[in-house]
Amino acid sequence: AFGRNLQLRNTREALRLGEQTLTQRIAEIQSLQAKLQDQASRDPLTGLYNRRFLDTIAAREIARCRRENQHLAVMMIDIDHFKNINDTYGHIVGDQVLQQISRIMKNSIRSSDVLARYGGEEFVIVMPSIDLTNALKKAEGIRQHIESVRFNVDTFGRSIQITISIGVASFPEHGAEYDALVAAADSALYKAKEKGRNRVESP
Repeated sequence: AFGRNLQLRNTREALRLGEQTLTQRIAEIQSLQAKLQDQASRDPLTGLYNRRFLDTIAAREIARCRRENQHLAVMMIDIDHFKNINDTYGHIVGDQVLQQISRIMKNSIRSSDVLARYGGEEFVIVMPSIDLTNALKKAEGIRQHIESVRFNVDTFGRSIQITISIGVASFPEHGAEYDALVAAADSALYKAKEKGRNRVESP
């Protein structure tokens, strides 16, 4: 009888350990899945959301603002003369500039705003529940902040000034759908570049 009890206890213990291991494995798999999902939605260089994720989330935000009768703004941001930076100082410096600008912008927005790298040196910020006037003020603040920072370009302590151009479009004035808003913000950005860069424009 004693032997059987011991066997039972050992079996139970083995089962308990097996369950623990299984629970641990499941937790590891879930954490890995979450990590992969996060990686799929982020730009590897800057850690910001990527364009695909932005498209999904922006459509959802616009639908919500439509339901709640709220404004929403889309900012299209472009680093001025970025090609010159890459050509003059190399791609490593170019990448560092992108990372630094991403950090500045991330620290300049609200937690409800969505900042994404749209491609190359272009970024988009989707700002729910903000009207055009306040969105333009916000954009101007970001523009001034970046203009005031010196970016290091080499180990000798040399630094350069970098500027950005921003186009701001607002829902519902400039478009009822996300695609229309992006197009409007893009044409406003083009206007900012035409007018000499380092400025904020709306359509």
